[in-house]
Amino acid sequence: MLVVLLERKSPFIYEDYVPRDKFFDRKRELDLFRKSVSLKRKMLLCIVAPLKYGKTSLMHRYYAILREFEDIIAIYVDLKRKMRPIKFIVRELENYISGLDDTYKKCKREDDLEPLFDQINEFLVEHDKWLFLLFDEFHLLPQKVRDEGFYENSNDDTIFSFFRGIAEGARISYVVCGSVPEPLMRAIDVWGGRFEIIYLEPFSEEDAIYMIKKLFSEGGIEIRDEHAKIIADSAGYHPFYIQYMGHQIYMSGSVDRFSIREAKKGLYSFLTPLFSDYLKRIRNLGTTYINAIEKLLNDKPLNIDDRIALGDLVRVGILKPKNTRFEFVDPLFKRYIKLIIENLEPSEVNIVGHWAERIVGNYLLRRKYMPYYSHDSKGAFDIYVRIHNIDVGIQIKYSSSGEIYLKREEYEKIDSTAKKQKWVPILAIVQKEVRFFPLTKHGKYIYNKGYEKIEDAIQRFKIT
Repeated sequence: MLVVLLERKSPFIYEDYVPRDKFFDRKRELDLFRKSVSLKRKMLLCIVAPLKYGKTSLMHRYYAILREFEDIIAIYVDLKRKMRPIKFIVRELENYISGLDDTYKKCKREDDLEPLFDQINEFLVEHDKWLFLLFDEFHLLPQKVRDEGFYENSNDDTIFSFFRGIAEGARISYVVCGSVPEPLMRAIDVWGGRFEIIYLEPFSEEDAIYMIKKLFSEGGIEIRDEHAKIIADSAGYHPFYIQYMGHQIYMSGSVDRFSIREAKKGLYSFLTPLFSDYLKRIRNLGTTYINAIEKLLNDKPLNIDDRIALGDLVRVGILKPKNTRFEFVDPLFKRYIKLIIENLEPSEVNIVGHWAERIVGNYLLRRKYMPYYSHDSKGAFDIYVRIHNIDVGIQIKYSSSGEIYLKREEYEKIDSTAKKQKWVPILAIVQKEVRFFPLTKHGKYIYNKGYEKIEDAIQRFKIT
């Protein structure tokens, strides 16, 4: 499908927080938050998720919900941008509390913030109100407070202890998040486990597909369910990865298998250094951690040392607790490290590919071949691989019935591309496993009549 963009702005957002009109999913988190606030006002809540997972967007939605309650004063403090967070809080409260700026100046001279927060709490009690402070990048708070001129000789724990103290017994609640899990977890350690922690998860398939189709529609493009499913699965149902891929596809002006593969290629380039850093951090922790991850991946019983090791990986943001078990935060990193542990070379196919492509890709890797997206084929093939000095293009089809029908025009495109590239064209049908066929005609192909070994299909093509 070709589309003339005519200077349209991409409906996909991946360089900033997502505004309310483009906020998708997270219904569970929003409903639980609204219900919790409706039942109680005292709250210590921490949102934990990896980079670009929608924490800031969710914080903005929480902020909007809090403003619906007349007895709540909500202040959102972005610690990446606010150089003087205490002064910012004072300015936000000046419309409610007279003389607060004078108290701030006095506290600055005396290097003591306690009188300021005493005055704030006295107002809250007198007027039956609650103050919710929403801190984005919470772990930056101590340094920002020191930079503002308070407690310059105090360490992070001492300053966090102060903020714990001013909220205890007061009408002050905290909602916090951060893009780097390890320092964020250290920050809330001071509260001794009193913070409720929300671990954001990937979207469901249904919600991811809805998001993709709706955003493309807003950009004037109707996208097929098949393509939406491939994008969602390739992105691991990760909201940022979906936005990233969607933007690349939209700006290409074409929604087809080739543009989707190009977007996958871009996502792989983006993820490779990030995943390499994760892997390096795990490796530097020692073999105990690698062994524990291997057990987790293969669903083997965990001993106490394994659980301690995996708990450490929760704190660095690689894993998250799920009931009594652990799960990977990023499904694409799970695919990546699984290949590493199995002593297989990770490739873009296996990290960000559609599930059927990954089945074929993993088959090739186990046979010591390196699969790649066949970008040069402009969509005629899904995978390029070199087998015994033969260049091979593989077209992948999934069939629950075990039968597929290859249309004449599709076959002619595959055939002409194979001749141009000087590739051997192979059809792979994925059912429970994979079977291979030499692509020599259009028409019906039946799973049970295919070859278990791709080498046999290549040989049969050469004989034909």
